[in-house]
Amino acid sequence: MEITENLAELIGIIIGDGNIHYNKKTRKYYVEITGNPKKEEKYFKYISSIYKELIGKPGKIRISGRGLRIRVYSKKLVEFLIFKLKIHYNRGKSHRVEIPKEILKEKRLFYSCLKGIFDTDGSYFLANKGYRKDYPCIEISTCSIKLANQIREELSKKFRIKFRIETKKTYSLGKKYILSLNGEEETKKWFNLIGSSNNNKLKKYKDFLITKDLKTN
Repeated sequence: MEITENLAELIGIIIGDGNIHYNKKTRKYYVEITGNPKKEEKYFKYISSIYKELIGKPGKIRISGRGLRIRVYSKKLVEFLIFKLKIHYNRGKSHRVEIPKEILKEKRLFYSCLKGIFDTDGSYFLANKGYRKDYPCIEISTCSIKLANQIREELSKKFRIKFRIETKKTYSLGKKYILSLNGEEETKKWFNLIGSSNNNKLKKYKDFLITKDLKTN
């Protein structure tokens, strides 16, 4: 299986909000991604189109409880992710996950993967700084220090990136690592270089540009 930009983006989505299930005994091999049913139904249709292009299966989108889910059964895809790209699977993934080295070494693949991570584990919002109430910010949070360090190292080559650690008992291993970009210049650079496929995040960004009468490029 060739690592295309679409596959790299899907891997970012899996890193952010996905789970790889691999069980030889029960012969169950699938990838499941979860999201917000109120905000991400359109985005999940986009994810489905990536699956369709990559493996010929669109996957099944369903709402379970308060969660939106898409599950795709594919032994070939699962084994490629686990054995070729060394992506962690089953339990314990959240604090061990990292971007595969095959993706890190190519900028276009890294940016596509990072877009998938941002669209699932990231946020774009307008912060209240006191002197202004619409200060644009991008944040990506993760429980994996390996992933945080990878993103931090690569992004620092082009962005002014900030890094902090939050501690709460509810977090995996009690810690969460947060990377942030702040201000019009940095967030605009993000959307120009990396972008987003999540319609909810894109709308927030475009609405901000309209209110400020700014151009996208």
